[in-house]
Amino acid sequence: MNSCRSGFIGKALMVRLLFVAALVGLITVCVSSDYAFAEFKQLFKKKRIVYEEVKEEAKDEAKDNAKRVPLARCLGKKGSVLILAKGSSTWRPAKQEEELFAGDLIISGAGVSIENLDKTVKLTFRGDLAGTSPLPIRETAIRLLPKKEGCDFSVDFERGRIELTNTKEKGSVKCSVTLFDDEDHGQVVLNEPGSTCAMEELGRWPKGTHFNPLSKEEVKPVYDLIYVALKGTSEVSDHGVTHFMSAPPGPAMLSWNSADGSHPIKSKLEKLPEWTLPPDLSKPIVRDRMGAVLKIREQFLAEKPLPEILSSMAISESEADRFIAINLILATDQLDLFFKSFVSSKNYDVIENGIIGLRHWIGRKPGQDLKLYEFVISSRHYTKKQAEIFIDLLHSFGDDELKEPETFEALIGYLGSDKTGIRALANWHLHRLVPKGRDIKFDTLANEAERKEAIAKWKKLVPKGTVPSRSIS
Repeated sequence: MNSCRSGFIGKALMVRLLFVAALVGLITVCVSSDYAFAEFKQLFKKKRIVYEEVKEEAKDEAKDNAKRVPLARCLGKKGSVLILAKGSSTWRPAKQEEELFAGDLIISGAGVSIENLDKTVKLTFRGDLAGTSPLPIRETAIRLLPKKEGCDFSVDFERGRIELTNTKEKGSVKCSVTLFDDEDHGQVVLNEPGSTCAMEELGRWPKGTHFNPLSKEEVKPVYDLIYVALKGTSEVSDHGVTHFMSAPPGPAMLSWNSADGSHPIKSKLEKLPEWTLPPDLSKPIVRDRMGAVLKIREQFLAEKPLPEILSSMAISESEADRFIAINLILATDQLDLFFKSFVSSKNYDVIENGIIGLRHWIGRKPGQDLKLYEFVISSRHYTKKQAEIFIDLLHSFGDDELKEPETFEALIGYLGSDKTGIRALANWHLHRLVPKGRDIKFDTLANEAERKEAIAKWKKLVPKGTVPSRSIS
C-alpha cells in the first residue's frame, strides 16, 4: 500500500510540475508574442513609411517627367549622341530626330548636330580627333536650358567645342550660353543667316597645385575659353562688354583665361586655323579614330549596352579603338570600368591616355578631385594616404618643385608602390621630365623583381640629392 501511495504521489507531483511548466511557457509565449507583435508593428510602420516614401518619389518623378520640356532634336543617326536624362544614371544613345529635353546631359564630338525646335539655331559637337587644338579637349558636353527671355536658344556649355549656327531665313539669332559650372553667363548673337561661331572650353589645374582632402577652402581649376567666328559676323557679350567679331580676314578670335582676371583678348586672323576645320579624313590617325566612333554607332544599332561596347573596345588590338573607348568611358563617368582597364592593360597607350583623361576629369569643375579620392578609397581599396598621393600625382609640379631633389626621389620611390595606379603615374611623370630615362622600361604589371631592377636604373640615373636635366612638354 505504501508503494501504491508513493506512486500516486509521484504521479500527482509530476502532473503539477507539468501544469506549472505549461503555465510558465504560456506566460512566456504571451510576453514574447506581445514583444514580437510590438516589433512587428514597428517594422510594419517602418515599411509603411518607406513604401510611402517610394510612392512619393514615384509621384515626384512623374511630376518631373510631366514638366520635361523638349527644346531641340537630334540630327545625327542613332549612337552619334549620348544622353543622360535628368535624374537617371544610365547613358543611352539618342535616335535620329529624337526630341531632347531641358536638363539632360548630352555628349558627342564627331561633327554631329542638334537643332532647336524652331529650326533657327544649330549646335554642332566637335572633338579633337586630330589632336591639333590649342586646348587639348576630348569630348564635348552640354545641357539644354529653357530659353531665356529674348533669346532663341539657351545652353549650359560644360566642356569641349561647339559651333553655333544661325539657320534662320533672315535676321539674327541670340544664344544664351552658361559657362564654368553655372558661374558665368555669356551671350552670342549670330547676326545673319549662316553666321557660325565656334566655342572651345577646357578646365584644368595649374601646375604647382596640390590636393588636400581636408581643405576647407574651395580651390577651383583654371578655365580657358576661345571663341572663333567661322562664318559671317557675331557679337559676343560678357560682363557688360560686347565684342564684335567677323570671319577671316577680320577680328575673328577671342581668347580668355580665368587666372588672368581680365577681358578676353581679341585677335585678327587672315584665315581660319586648321584646328577649326572639320577633321581631315586623309590623315591616318583621324581616319582610324573616326572608324572607331563608327564602330560604336554600329554596336548601338545592334542594341548592345554602352559598358559592354566600351569594355570590349578598351582591349581591342586597334590603338584607335582603345583611345576612343578610354575617352568615352571617362566622359560617361564609368570609373569602375576605367580602373579595370587602366590597371590591367599592357598597352602603354591605355595608361598614358588614361592619365591624361583623368587629369581632364578632375579639371572639369571644383570637387571632381575629391570625388575621385573617395572613389579610390571605397572601390579600389586605397588607404587615405595612397589616395591623396594618387590625386596629387594627377597634378603637374611647379617650377620650384622641379628644382628640388626631393621631388625626383619621391617619384622614384612611388615606383615601388603596391598600387598600380601610383606606379603608373610616377613612371609617367619621370618619362616626361627626364629625357635620359625614357629608355628605362618600367612595366607597372611586371613582378616585383623586374620592377626593382628598373627602379635601380632610375636611382643610378638620378642619384639621391641631385636634380636631373629635364624637358618640358
